[in-house]
Amino acid sequence: MFVIDRDHRKPFYQQIIEMIEEAIINGQLPAGAKLPSERELSERLRVNRSTVIRAFDELAARNIIIKRAGSGTFVNDQKWGLLTHPSLNWRHNSLDQLFQPRPSSVRPQQHSYDLRSGDLPIELYPPLQLPETDWQTLIHAELQDDSARLGIASLREAVQRYLYDRFRYKVPIEQILITSGAQQAISLIALGLLEPGDAIGIEQPSYFYALPIFQSVGLRIYGIPVDQQGICIDKLDELVHKHSLKMLFVNPNFQNPTGYVMSGQRKKQLVDFCHRKKLAIVEDDAYSQLKLHSTLDVSPIAQHDQHGNTIYIGSLSKYLGRSIRIGWMIAPAAVVNNLANIRHQLDSGLSALPQVMAENYLNHYADQHEQLLRTTLATRMQHCVAHLRSILPKHYRFDVPQGGFHLYLTRLDHHKAYEKPIVQDLADHQILATEGEFFGDARIKNSARISFVHATIAPSESH
Repeated sequence: MFVIDRDHRKPFYQQIIEMIEEAIINGQLPAGAKLPSERELSERLRVNRSTVIRAFDELAARNIIIKRAGSGTFVNDQKWGLLTHPSLNWRHNSLDQLFQPRPSSVRPQQHSYDLRSGDLPIELYPPLQLPETDWQTLIHAELQDDSARLGIASLREAVQRYLYDRFRYKVPIEQILITSGAQQAISLIALGLLEPGDAIGIEQPSYFYALPIFQSVGLRIYGIPVDQQGICIDKLDELVHKHSLKMLFVNPNFQNPTGYVMSGQRKKQLVDFCHRKKLAIVEDDAYSQLKLHSTLDVSPIAQHDQHGNTIYIGSLSKYLGRSIRIGWMIAPAAVVNNLANIRHQLDSGLSALPQVMAENYLNHYADQHEQLLRTTLATRMQHCVAHLRSILPKHYRFDVPQGGFHLYLTRLDHHKAYEKPIVQDLADHQILATEGEFFGDARIKNSARISFVHATIAPSESH
C-alpha cells in the first residue's frame, strides 16, 4: 500500500507519516486497524528501521496511532478517520495549514483575478438599515421567555414564512432553532448528537473536510463520491455497513465545491435509503435562492422526508456576508431543545441585535436582494466561463454552474504525470483558485475550485 518516492526531496520519515495519514483519510486504515511492525514496514519500504520508528513516534505523539506493548501499533480508535492533529485552535487548524495553496501558485500578479474566497463580496452586501428600535427592546427580546433559547420568536416566525414562501415548506415554529450560522449548527450537532469515535459520511469533494469541529470532537470521516446528480448512493451503501456510519452530511444545492444540484429523484432515493438504514441526514442549504434558472428544483431534502430523519440547516451568510452570522436549524422539537440547552451552557445563547437585523432582512430586503444577487451572479458566471474557455486547453473540464458561487475545474488524469499543479497553471493565466485537495479531492493536483462570485471580468477579457 505504501511506496517511498526516492526522487523526492522530502525525508523518508515524513513520507511515511503522510502515507499513513492519507490511508486513514481514505478509510484504508480504519479506526483500530493494526499497522505493520516497524521491522516489517522498514523491509517493505527498503528504509532503515530508525526511519519508521521516527515516523511512528511522531504519529503516536499526536495520538493518531497507539503503541501497545506486546500487541503492536494501531490507528487510534478514539480519534478520527480523517487526517487530524489534536488542536483547539480553529482559526489556524492543521487541515487549513495542510491544504493551503502552495505559495508559488497563489502569489498575486498585476491584473490577476483572486477567485479563492467563498465569501460574498462586500459590494454585493445589501443596503441593510438598522431597524428602529431601542436597547431596552433588544434586552426584552433576549429575556422574553425560556423559548428565547431557540431564538427570538419574531425571527423564528420570519424564518417560518421565508421557508414557506420559497419552498412551500411548512415547519412548526417549535422545530426552528436560530443559530449564529451553519457552522454553529454543525458544531452543536457534532457535540450533542455524536460521540468520539462515531463514523460520519460526507460528500467527496466537500467543504466539510475543512471543518475543524469534526476533528476536535473525534469523529471518523469517510468520503462518498458525488456525480452530477448528487451523492452516489451505491457508494454510500458500501460504506454504511463497513464503517457503521451514524450520520450523513450533505450540501445538495450548488454543492461546495462542485456546484452540482442534487436532483429531485436522487433526493427522494437518498431519503428512502437513509430511512431503511436508520442513517440520519444533515442537510446544509446555503445557496438555494441563488439559482440562475427559475425552473430548477432546489427543494430541501427535508421536505421529501416524512420520517423526521433529516436535520435542515439554512444560513444567511451567502446573502448578508460575514457581518451578520445568522442561520437556522430545522429538526424535531426534542432535538432543537436539547441543542439549544447545550449552546446555552457553552455561551449563554445568541445576542438579540443580529437576530433583529436578520429579521429585518427577511421581512423587507430578501426578495429584492436575492433577485439582484441572481442577476449579478449570472453575469459574472457567463463572463468567467467565457474567459476560461478562451484561455484553457481542451483537457480541462467543467460544467457551467446553474447557481451558487462556485465552478469546479478538473484536468484529465493522463496529463497528471508531466504537468504542473492545476492551481499553478491557472495562476500562470492570472487566475487564483483553491486546489481540490482542500476539499478532500483525491485528484489533488488535477482539480480546483473557482469562486466566480468574485469574477469581475470585463466582457472584452473573456474573448
